[in-house]
Amino acid sequence: MTEWLHSVWKRTMKKMRTSNDDTKQCRKCLRILSVDNFRFVNISENKRHNICRACRQIHRKVIRTANREEYETLLQDQDSACAICGITAEEIGKKLIVDHNHETLKVRGLLCWRCNSGLGFFKDNQAHLAMAIEYLVKHDDAS
Repeated sequence: MTEWLHSVWKRTMKKMRTSNDDTKQCRKCLRILSVDNFRFVNISENKRHNICRACRQIHRKVIRTANREEYETLLQDQDSACAICGITAEEIGKKLIVDHNHETLKVRGLLCWRCNSGLGFFKDNQAHLAMAIEYLVKHDDAS
């Protein structure tokens, strides 16, 4: 192994190791836990996800709850289109995403990835969404 490759490997292994004193607060449940309770992700600043494994498991369970039959029923109820913008999965070339309330974990409907991301960026905050609409109306040159 070349010296450079060996040094890269050592740095990578050092980053992956964590001491028992390292803690992190879960963004969802707000508990302070050992970093071992957080999934390793390479894109994060501290290389750990910001939601603990237990909360992620609950979140994933909700998404899986909308099984194939429920998904098909929702898809049929929504005429195979996004509940917000109306674009179909065929038009975007991707499956519609199961949207849910993050507080109650209740499934709301199916959204395209753009609408789902938009709600996520606004953190499902109705007041902020209303302010965004107000902003667009105010600054729309077409009117």
